[in-house]
Amino acid sequence: MIDVTDDLKSKTALKNEAKDVHAFGKILVGLSDKQISQIKLPESVHEAIREFKKLKKNSAKNRQSLYLAKLLRAIDISEAQQFVAHLKFESQTEIRKFHKIEDWRNKLIADISNLTDFVNLSPAIDIQKLRKLILNSQKEIKKGSSNKFQKELFQLIKDIL
Repeated sequence: MIDVTDDLKSKTALKNEAKDVHAFGKILVGLSDKQISQIKLPESVHEAIREFKKLKKNSAKNRQSLYLAKLLRAIDISEAQQFVAHLKFESQTEIRKFHKIEDWRNKLIADISNLTDFVNLSPAIDIQKLRKLILNSQKEIKKGSSNKFQKELFQLIKDIL
């Protein structure tokens, strides 16, 4: 005897899929126009996203997001989801790089003896300039003045790393 229910999804599973697609639609709306243009989606979906961005009232945005979800459910969005996941991964990687640069800047300002460890990472750097920026940054912090040298030090470390 053949069981017909094997291919059918439960009502709860269908609702959960609809919620996931709706949430993905909200993520798409949060992307920049340049990022959205890179995603291969039908023109109707692009138009729905543009319309959503024009709306000001929450009730209208809610209706438009539901409409967008309806359009997304009708197509295969796996490629778009991969693209969004890639964007998220890139932004997390950039954040990690930024934190690493900040950590080095803070270490160098806190104790100039960390300079040798930093030079070991990249021996082909201008140690004189780096040392001068560190000392000027330390003076800035003591005076409580602007962050000019700290910003320059950050940029130099960023270029080195």
